[in-house]
Amino acid sequence: MTKIMNIISIGAGNIASHLVPALHNIGCNISQVYSRDIKNANSLARKVEAKAIADLQAVSDKADLYLIMVKDDVIREVSAQLPKLNSKQYLAHTSGATPTTFLTKRAENYGSFYPLQSFKKKKAVDIAALPFLIHGNNPKTLRKFRMLARQLSSNVSEANDLERMKYHLAAVILNNFTNHLACLTANFLKENKLKPKVLSPIMETTFASILLQNPCSIQTGPAARNDIKVEKEHLKIIKSDAYLSSIYKAMSQSIKNSSKPKPRKKK
Repeated sequence: MTKIMNIISIGAGNIASHLVPALHNIGCNISQVYSRDIKNANSLARKVEAKAIADLQAVSDKADLYLIMVKDDVIREVSAQLPKLNSKQYLAHTSGATPTTFLTKRAENYGSFYPLQSFKKKKAVDIAALPFLIHGNNPKTLRKFRMLARQLSSNVSEANDLERMKYHLAAVILNNFTNHLACLTANFLKENKLKPKVLSPIMETTFASILLQNPCSIQTGPAARNDIKVEKEHLKIIKSDAYLSSIYKAMSQSIKNSSKPKPRKKK
């Protein structure tokens, strides 16, 4: 068991609602849960037998690990109000897109403890199956975070700030952009009084194929076949929607560009 036992949760939002109970379940003591909204703090604190607080000035200076789980745009502001930590204490955030370097102002031992997943409070998540990307500013911190992460999941990797940002970007493109395309598709079907369930089977096979195969090698559709006639017919249907038309054109061109054979390097 890692020596990091006493943890303070700085945040009670989507990530904290899953990660804090998971830490509690492996034997960590969650002493405090902070949130600007005391109702949110109380809701999470009750689950892990912690004290709920809504004032950063009330954060104890006696914890082993301070885990920042707030929105990216307030991490700097929040961290600046935490107690100055000593050489035996640790500070980390769970953001995929925020550097860890500014944490040096509050702690000697700092880094990131990033579970790469899209979290919602009421949506179940299998923590044991999540990839954790960890980073520590020194070997001691990295070792502590690795030990803690491995008690939660068997999928633990090291990633510095730049690597973690690239993973985050890739996740945004894959998850958020794909979901947005599904949203646009649902709206298109609704506007045309068509049944969304008709596409359910192809949605299932599409994502299953992506998981099982190299997505670049299984690309299909009119753009991949360079079927210009079909593309023109599609664009006629959505010509009144300039936004959707521009996405269709951009995606089709990207597929065509990626399908072109790469020129051979001159020897």
